[in-house]
Amino acid sequence: MKNSHMIIAIVVSIISAQGVLAQEDLAENDGWDFMDYEYELQEYTEIEIVELPISIQEAAAKDYENLRIYRAYISKDNTYKIVLKNKDNYTKVVFASANGEWIKPDDKS
Repeated sequence: MKNSHMIIAIVVSIISAQGVLAQEDLAENDGWDFMDYEYELQEYTEIEIVELPISIQEAAAKDYENLRIYRAYISKDNTYKIVLKNKDNYTKVVFASANGEWIKPDDKS
C-alpha cells in the first residue's frame, strides 16, 4: 500500500513537471523582438523572401542596411511582417504595406 502511494506521487510529479516545461516552451519567442500592436495580432502566413514585393525588399535594404531579411509573412489584408537579422543574430520585426511603406505602431491605415 505504501508503494502505491509513492508511485502515484511520482507519476503526478512527472505529469506536473511536463506541463510546466510545455508552458515555458510556449513562452519562448525564438529571440524575436516583437512590438505589441495591432499588426502583430493578425494571422500571418510565411512566404518565401523572393515573394516579397520589390518595393519592400528595396526599403529594407535602404532603411535597415545592417540587417538582412530572415523571414517574411503576409496577412489577409496584404500587410507584410518581416523578420530582419544581422550577423550577430540581433533580430528586428517590422511591418510594411504592399507598396513598401513601413507601418508604425500608431498607424491606423
